[in-house]
Amino acid sequence: MQIKTFNKEELYKNAIAEIKSKLENVRGDIIPKMATIAAVLKHAMPHYFWCGFYFAEEKELVIGPYQGTSACPNIAYTGVCGTSAQKKEAIIVPDVHKFPGHIVCDVQSKSEIVIPIIENGRVIGVFDVDAKTYNAFDETDKKYLEQIIPILLED
Repeated sequence: MQIKTFNKEELYKNAIAEIKSKLENVRGDIIPKMATIAAVLKHAMPHYFWCGFYFAEEKELVIGPYQGTSACPNIAYTGVCGTSAQKKEAIIVPDVHKFPGHIVCDVQSKSEIVIPIIENGRVIGVFDVDAKTYNAFDETDKKYLEQIIPILLED
């Protein structure tokens, strides 16, 4: 499913407004914030197949709140999520099958975007989004997803 950039922008703007509204009185615990963000985005963005958070632990990434099919509960610092965490940068993958070390959690996934969650210079996790189509993600997705991370980290 291809979505025109202007439609994506409008969808993201509406989703961010909804996220801000729902999280307005949520303080402290990051788990309810993650759960809310994943739920709002999964339902707002038609090209999302799976979206969720992984926490950065010493030796691996560990699943957090997510929306979609069953996920890999623990993943090594390889593949798209691990590479994003290690490089401390967002990664857009048009075809996951061509990404070195890609970790298959669901065979339906064709493309992916991962945004690192950085607090005080340290990666504390990643936000991972998968699509069932190739080339589903672009700079528009990156731009708006990177705007959501500070909302997550607000106290």
